[in-house]
Amino acid sequence: MTRPVQTVTSELLSELPVIPAPVGDLLLAGLDLTPRRRVPAWITDPDVIASILAGFVDIPNDLLGDIR
Repeated sequence: MTRPVQTVTSELLSELPVIPAPVGDLLLAGLDLTPRRRVPAWITDPDVIASILAGFVDIPNDLLGDIR
């Protein structure tokens, strides 16, 4: 005797909220799903910039200042 197939769908997955683009970009970068593009303008050393973009160095939000 076989059981009929029953599909269960969660309302949380079927009606996802709309996330504003700036928040979504930061969230995806924080989860390492997109490359990091936030480098403070006061950082000029190419090796440090590469380390920030690779995610090895994390700059606190209060030190970001001008972003390039």
